[in-house]
Amino acid sequence: MKQLLIFFLLANSFPLFAQTVVFDREHFLIVNENAAIRNVSEIGYQESLTRIWENTDDIGLNVSSLALVETMIYRSLSQVNEGLKDAIQVKQIGKTLQRIYSLSDETITIAYENPVLLLFAETYIRQAKERSFLLVSEVSAFVLAEGENLLINPNVRDQLLVKIQNEIDLIASYILAVRNSMYWANVNGVLKRLNPYQADIDQNLNLINQILIHKQRLR
Repeated sequence: MKQLLIFFLLANSFPLFAQTVVFDREHFLIVNENAAIRNVSEIGYQESLTRIWENTDDIGLNVSSLALVETMIYRSLSQVNEGLKDAIQVKQIGKTLQRIYSLSDETITIAYENPVLLLFAETYIRQAKERSFLLVSEVSAFVLAEGENLLINPNVRDQLLVKIQNEIDLIASYILAVRNSMYWANVNGVLKRLNPYQADIDQNLNLINQILIHKQRLR
């Protein structure tokens, strides 16, 4: 019975065909290219995130450094004469520092809404941090060298306060540049989203300007 069943199955069996493996070289290359582009994009995204965090930290370090300078100044002045803290130079330094703190707060607020904007101002952020660290180092070295007699000598005191004022004015300009760079990058980004034809308009305006320039030259 078993032999008849096997014979019946063999007699009525149908042919089977194995699937042929086809290698599409172009498709393979496209897949690899897409994977490579995706990897590069992911790496670039991670690098951008790292730079954003570094820029945020640099702003915080800049503010902390200037706060340390402010503390050292007031402490040194208090050791000499409490009334010196109300001197015009000292008040001006205080106002400039408050302006820097305010601009830094505005920068952080803008960055909170769109952190990518920090990438448009990282040069100014780095310069502000470097100047702040340099100022802290110089003031610290000066304090350690002079000790309690740091600000007793009016000439030394005035020289130090003028130097500090000049440095923080420069730092304030960097922080203002940071804020403005981020602000206008954000505004331009919003305008481009609202007007998708802005690039064409700019191109036409450039063409018109070139025509006007050539016209003036022909005259």
